[in-house]
Amino acid sequence: MTDSQARGHGHNPRLRDLLPSWRQSDARSAVLGFVDSVTEPGASYVPPADRIAAFDNDGTLWCEKPQYVQALFTIRRWKEMIQADPARAEEQPYKAVAENDQAWLTNLLDHVPDLVKGVGEAYEGVTVADFERAVRQFFATATHPVLGLPYTKVGYQPMRELLDLLHAREFGVFICSGGGRDFMRPVSEQMYGIPREHVIGSATAVEYRHGDLYHTRHVEQPIDDGAGKPEHLWMRTGRKPLLAAGNADGDIPMLDTARFSLLIRHDDADREFAYDAGAQRAQAEAGKRGWTVVSMKSDFSTVFTTEPTREP
Repeated sequence: MTDSQARGHGHNPRLRDLLPSWRQSDARSAVLGFVDSVTEPGASYVPPADRIAAFDNDGTLWCEKPQYVQALFTIRRWKEMIQADPARAEEQPYKAVAENDQAWLTNLLDHVPDLVKGVGEAYEGVTVADFERAVRQFFATATHPVLGLPYTKVGYQPMRELLDLLHAREFGVFICSGGGRDFMRPVSEQMYGIPREHVIGSATAVEYRHGDLYHTRHVEQPIDDGAGKPEHLWMRTGRKPLLAAGNADGDIPMLDTARFSLLIRHDDADREFAYDAGAQRAQAEAGKRGWTVVSMKSDFSTVFTTEPTREP
């Protein structure tokens, strides 16, 4: 379906208004055409109850470079733990923090056992309310080291518009991220208009004790990455996604289970970052499976609502 055809159906003038930060392009036309096809009467119509949309977060809804947002939050906590107990600096991941080993820290996902250990220990025994207060304090004070924006402003405006479009057309919209469920929940409504109960992510297990809930050191398995994404989405909704969006190899299984899949490509070094690392397989699969690839450089007329003040 062409862009002009898509705009000519039913509610499409309204849909067009909901994507003002998208350039006129094949990707935008594909999105509008698909949304129209499943929400207007016809052979492709899907009832609202089955309109599930699932979005990865890091690199899909907000900026993940030069380091994952949650990694910076967790590193802050590790520094506090080292100060309280300097002996921790003799083992990873605390050793990398104490030595400011940026190569190690930048590639945290290359050290999954140490990462899982450190994440589990970081807030073990902390109530869910105290953890949320720590998250809110982080977002109230931290700024992106390159873009110079508060982290609540590093969400992609075109993707927020897409989320709004889907909400308007009676989709159930979920975040399905490898990042921490309880880290995203405090800001998901503010940044994306997604209620906290629609946030699916990796998490440490919580335990009830004496009238409260406490984080434990145990990480729920499977983590919400790779096959864990469609598995968790099914456990939460009892449905496969009708639409899914991601940006990396870990999103492939979720994209593969959706009828319509978007792959965000980071190719705009001037306004965001340009990189293919960690997404090579996904980009190859997109061509084979007919996924819609969204180029930040070519398809987004605006990336962030607030203009970054980039550091050199």
